Amino acid sequence: MTRLSRALVALTLVAALATALTPAAQAQGGGTKITARLKGTSTFPAVSGKAVFSRENGRRELEVEVEHARALRGKRLTLFVAGRKIGTMVVGKLGNARLDRSTQRGQSVPRIVDGTRLSVHTAAGTAVARGRF
Repeated sequence: MTRLSRALVALTLVAALATALTPAAQAQGGGTKITARLKGTSTFPAVSGKAVFSRENGRRELEVEVEHARALRGKRLTLFVAGRKIGTMVVGKLGNARLDRSTQRGQSVPRIVDGTRLSVHTAAGTAVARGRF
């Protein structure tokens, strides 16, 4: 085995070890990150999006993105998590809306676990998208 071959094998082993240990290190830190896919309702089938909830060291963050909602440009949408109103967002010219909440900024962020439901509605109460963590 040449010196270059040994070096490549060693680097491969180090990379594999680092990859294997990364989730364990995150788990030891107490951090959690779960994602929900948002799917449009029959009224708004083109709408999609995602939500990401993360918790680490007592800090909670929730990021929600709605996409492909051109029919709702300029409209205000309301986000509900587990049936509770969390906040509102406005659909931009390209049909996208975003809501970011963080306890680090003094905002209220609900406790979310696997299976928690979320939904996005128009001001009139029409469901736009739904998902589950």
